[in-house]
Amino acid sequence: MNYTIMCLQDDGLNPSHYVSAPGMFNDFLYKSSGAELKLITNIDKYLMVENSIREGMIMTSHQYAKANNSQCSDYKFSKPNSWIMYEDMNALYSDAMTQYMPTKILSKVALEKIPDIQSIVPDAKIGYILEVDLEVSVHMHDFFADYPLVPEKQIVPED
Repeated sequence: MNYTIMCLQDDGLNPSHYVSAPGMFNDFLYKSSGAELKLITNIDKYLMVENSIREGMIMTSHQYAKANNSQCSDYKFSKPNSWIMYEDMNALYSDAMTQYMPTKILSKVALEKIPDIQSIVPDAKIGYILEVDLEVSVHMHDFFADYPLVPEKQIVPED
């Protein structure tokens, strides 16, 4: 049986209306879940969500690093313990597909009603997008030079 006909009969989705299989799969998940999606009609809410999307490669790198811990042959007790760790996250797409998706944007929350961020569990019924103003002491700027606290979504000009 033709794949297009099968999709139309089984799911009511036409594969020719999608640029990629993941886009169609996303719609299939929403449709099969029975979740009622609320469209964002407020431009401020839309821009807040749109501006919070991060993508691309994020990495921290130094030209030189030296570990200092009890497993090193040249361990120095007088210096703080340190380790070198390499982490690589594979299957980012499949991980993202297992996360809860928002079905509606409720509203802004008053500052005094925001819970402690560390108390919000990953599978909570209500999630938060936080818009914050940060101030970092000047003496900490070099410490965060290779790993920005809050990466920005921006277009870098050619010049």
